[in-house]
Amino acid sequence: MATNAEELRNLTPEELNKRHRDANEELFNVRIQVATGQNPNNARVKQLRREIARILTIKKQRDTASGS
Repeated sequence: MATNAEELRNLTPEELNKRHRDANEELFNVRIQVATGQNPNNARVKQLRREIARILTIKKQRDTASGS
């Protein structure tokens, strides 16, 4: 699910909100799995956090651009 910022910029606001929701859910699940030892891939937590940050940045940029 990891994407770059250019791919995210091409999404509609609804798709962007869905990606944000899905990434948050996956982050929650991966954190639980890492904590219980089911998933040794703790690097996925960092990937998801960065993807969420990219999504939020693009959403903020759009809000700022439409507000100006």
